[in-house]
Amino acid sequence: MTQPTELVLLIGAPRSGTTWLQQLLGAHPLVTTPQETDLFSWFLQPLYNSWEREVRGGPTGIEKRRFKGLHSVLDEDQFAAIGSDFLAHVVASAAALKPGSRIVLEKTPGHSLCSSSIALFAPRAKIIHLIRDGRDVASSLVSSGKGWGGWWAPRSVTRSGEVWREYVEGARECAASGDYLEVRYEELQTHGPSTLERVFAHIGVTATLRDCELLIESFALENMVAGETSIVIGGAFAAAATKRNEPSGFFGKGGSGSWRTQWSADELLTFEHTAGSLLIELGYEVSSDWAGTSSQIQRFRRHSLRSERSRNRLDRFVTRLNQLRRKQP
Repeated sequence: MTQPTELVLLIGAPRSGTTWLQQLLGAHPLVTTPQETDLFSWFLQPLYNSWEREVRGGPTGIEKRRFKGLHSVLDEDQFAAIGSDFLAHVVASAAALKPGSRIVLEKTPGHSLCSSSIALFAPRAKIIHLIRDGRDVASSLVSSGKGWGGWWAPRSVTRSGEVWREYVEGARECAASGDYLEVRYEELQTHGPSTLERVFAHIGVTATLRDCELLIESFALENMVAGETSIVIGGAFAAAATKRNEPSGFFGKGGSGSWRTQWSADELLTFEHTAGSLLIELGYEVSSDWAGTSSQIQRFRRHSLRSERSRNRLDRFVTRLNQLRRKQP
């Protein structure tokens, strides 16, 4: 089955503004955007991981396992075709939800960690990576974890910083697999129409600056809180999706820099240790001075290193203890 429309993947760390950009792009008549499908993160990436697991250990491992697995009946081209066919069916179903559209925009933050399956199953997909200052992302994640997102969002600055770094670095791996565009959330905030115009151009859709101005107005924060949406829902959830308002707190204030007044000195140092180098790499900072003095940062790093070594020793001890227990009759 050939893919009837073009697939565009919108990726980025959670709480980076991806829903806002999704709404803006999905309002165009030529673009349809479904609710997050987890298409790669829950379906195609696990399939890819299982395929790769069969060849672990190289020729020796394959022979030791008696050549078991799908590799005994499929080559990689056949396997890729099966996954691509499944993907094409999903894309076609999404496109049918908005007659006249020719682009399916899929937004799932978890797809930031799926570069390998995206490269294999969707090599021609266009990719938009929305990046936001990691400190604002971490602040929003912690807030979500204490509220509506308690079932998934981390509640500590440490883990939130790790999530931001993992997702940004994972998403940037997609640059090698397709037509890739990085967009800064801060640019969308301060230069919304021109930034949106550039994103539309990337996905091959004509939109004037005035068109983009009107979209920015339509999807202002207060309008989205009130229920304004361009996201379409069909399939098995269609009948149940009559109430479409997001949970209270889903839409943050959309600002920048709240971490400056919300975080303690220890939390500033924690984030710097966890993801400070990526802030500098992305140009959000030129040094680590924002987190504290040089001596404070060095002391914190030494303390963190000692703590990490202690945890590693404990992990090794527990692992060894479990191994001994399994050997007991």
